[in-house]
Amino acid sequence: MWGYLGDRYGRLKALYGSIFIYSIATFGCSLLHNSVTYGVLRFLAGFGIAGEVGAATTLIAELMHPQKRGWGIAIIAGIGCLGPAAAVLISWFFDWRATYVVAGVMGLGLLVLRMRLTEPLFFKKINSSGNRQGSLKLLIQPEQALIFISCIFIGAAAIYANWFLNFFSLELSRSVLAEGEIFNQKTSLLIFYIGLGLGDASVCVISQLWRSRRKALTSFLTLGAMTTAIYLVIGPFIKMTAMTLYGIYFIIAFASGIWALFIMIGAEHVGTNIRATTATLISNIARASTIPVLFMFQGLKTIMSITDAAALIGFMLYALAFWGLSRLRETHGLDLDYVETLETTPHARL
Repeated sequence: MWGYLGDRYGRLKALYGSIFIYSIATFGCSLLHNSVTYGVLRFLAGFGIAGEVGAATTLIAELMHPQKRGWGIAIIAGIGCLGPAAAVLISWFFDWRATYVVAGVMGLGLLVLRMRLTEPLFFKKINSSGNRQGSLKLLIQPEQALIFISCIFIGAAAIYANWFLNFFSLELSRSVLAEGEIFNQKTSLLIFYIGLGLGDASVCVISQLWRSRRKALTSFLTLGAMTTAIYLVIGPFIKMTAMTLYGIYFIIAFASGIWALFIMIGAEHVGTNIRATTATLISNIARASTIPVLFMFQGLKTIMSITDAAALIGFMLYALAFWGLSRLRETHGLDLDYVETLETTPHARL
């Protein structure tokens, strides 16, 4: 819904609407007294936050100079990951209700700060030209569909590190820690999100310095795959200290900090009239990969060790990510002033 809204009615409407909904839903969690209401509010928060990254990425892609877009996404990505880190810190000093209050107020504060933005000229052009805006028919054409799937595969590898290895850190740690070592999951979460923020900013900066999105992503995916293999394949045999495991989670987080960049690549591959739809769908289908991954994990760990199950899933996801990256062209500095059509090739210029 947010992608279509962003392409049909404006990037800012999608951005403001998503921030408002997830902020109010998050704040509401501080007032609840039963699990059913909590589930409803968490659904609404997820529904809201689904639109923010795609809309923000599209705005950066269209408002900034083609040669400087990487700097913009670096700032957005780096600062964005400070939110989860702040949530961990706040949870050490306040109860869960107060934590939700702070999170909701921060979201509303963000909404106020972003009220000064303006719609990109690209969107204003297509909004008055009668082009097909937000049409899924444009996205399922062979060329666009391949780009779409390739970006999702890259994102699934990042989600595997962030929403699987990270959240199952306590369970996985029992197989790799030396006897007597104590693992604190809150400490691990804090270290992970600091590493994630640094990685998100660094990969975008590197893509600017190297003038290549593909080279930057290749280096980070390689680092993530190698570190994950050391953790899950070698770790159970050599055993680790808790400090070593914290360090490994920092590196995994740093290497998986490609979230904003792979969404930007997806946005840079398509025309203005389906850019918000593409960016939003890529980010959320990649997030949804958590669901089949969890079902796969539940099945595999009944026939092999928990670390072997996690390693097998990781191998498949990283292999798909490298394949997806090989299908994408370089988009650094690419002019995005064009629209997708069903009739013309190459794309129509605005």
